[in-house]
Amino acid sequence: MRVRPSGDGVTGRRRPGRAVAALLGIVVVAAALVACGSSDEVGNRVSLLPRAGTTTTTAWNWTSACRVGPHAPTGCAAAGPELGSAQLAGNEWNLGGSPDAGSVAMSVNSRGGLEVRGDLASAPPCTEPSCISPQANTWVRGYPSVLYGIDQCNAETSPPPAAVLSLPTKVASIPSSLTGTTTYATRSSEVTYDVAYDLWLSASGTKAPCQTDGTLEVMVWTDHDARSLLPDSLKVGAASVPFAVDGDVHSGTGAWSVYVNNVYGSGHTAPWGGTVWIVLDAARTVKHGAITVDLSSALAGVGSLLENKYGWSNFATTYWLDTIAFGMEFGPDDADPHGAGPADFAMHLRSFCLGVGTRVSSARC
Repeated sequence: MRVRPSGDGVTGRRRPGRAVAALLGIVVVAAALVACGSSDEVGNRVSLLPRAGTTTTTAWNWTSACRVGPHAPTGCAAAGPELGSAQLAGNEWNLGGSPDAGSVAMSVNSRGGLEVRGDLASAPPCTEPSCISPQANTWVRGYPSVLYGIDQCNAETSPPPAAVLSLPTKVASIPSSLTGTTTYATRSSEVTYDVAYDLWLSASGTKAPCQTDGTLEVMVWTDHDARSLLPDSLKVGAASVPFAVDGDVHSGTGAWSVYVNNVYGSGHTAPWGGTVWIVLDAARTVKHGAITVDLSSALAGVGSLLENKYGWSNFATTYWLDTIAFGMEFGPDDADPHGAGPADFAMHLRSFCLGVGTRVSSARC
């Protein structure tokens, strides 16, 4: 995720930078499909991490002087390094502190996996006038992630798309079903966190999207701790999104809770956009392993929610999917939006694939 301006009232959320079956009585039953494979395309799938054995020194490192783009020898780079059709996105949009507060780093190992490591003795919010959102009012300090598609407000530095899934794409035109498959493990000793997909959508097919009234962010959380949860006042219902964990397929019926913020009637949101969160219930969260999520089903549920509860029209034919990212949001261990507690965490992302036309039960990376 990226940056939520001040006053959104969400204790634990920022950004830009980051459905549903039974939502307040709205039942959406959507099918489940798709597949995965390396920093390239294989048939109907695209893998967003390098193949094992690929020689790379790809890394991303945060400093207090370079909060969003990575630190570079001559200053701050315009964007993170590319991994074929993907990009490393540090997204420490709300992390303040001095240079000696600690570090956040991302790097690709010799096996093609992504290592994310945060070791911050102090993780205060970014409150200087130059910050993306100086009064974000959220525990989220950053979202180190792998990004596919168009980086919101930074289209010129976005990675080139794969032919199997060109973005932006109208929701109704997404070829067959879309799924995401990831294999990861997390360590969270002193941190508030979630592990999530972050999907960005726009009300037009612009190739240079940037948050505005009508921009929609859909987050799909596959893991989280109790402190990260959104307030009950934002909860609107439950979702049925098919998923699989280590090959064990679940229908997803009622397995996800849905939260909404800054979404209004007739296609309007806050000036910087609105957010829908689809959160896997605590008893089902995936701390480590391979998980496949039917992202098409999630988007179908979001569309039904917006149309039936908020009066939006023809979501699938008027909205375009711009971005799909996967990563880990983090913040201080006490989840205080204004606090400066420590944040000590790690994630190993062994694989990340997107695909079309393959069922959840057969999706692989």
